[in-house]
Amino acid sequence: MEATTMEANVDSALCLLLEACQPFDYAEVWDLAEPKPPEAPALDRGVGPEDLRRLFTIGLAGSEVCG
Repeated sequence: MEATTMEANVDSALCLLLEACQPFDYAEVWDLAEPKPPEAPALDRGVGPEDLRRLFTIGLAGSEVCG
């Protein structure tokens, strides 16, 4: 494993594979232990520019910017 992989991930992968009592190789350990990039949340396409303008206006009306 590369130094970028956390030891705990490798340990978990090895335990999982050993419990299965099946032969395994480096590629299987790497696939299980490799850090996965976080998934971006889905965008809500129901919000349009007019909704954002309304929220911005409401936010400004409720605050005192210059005393």
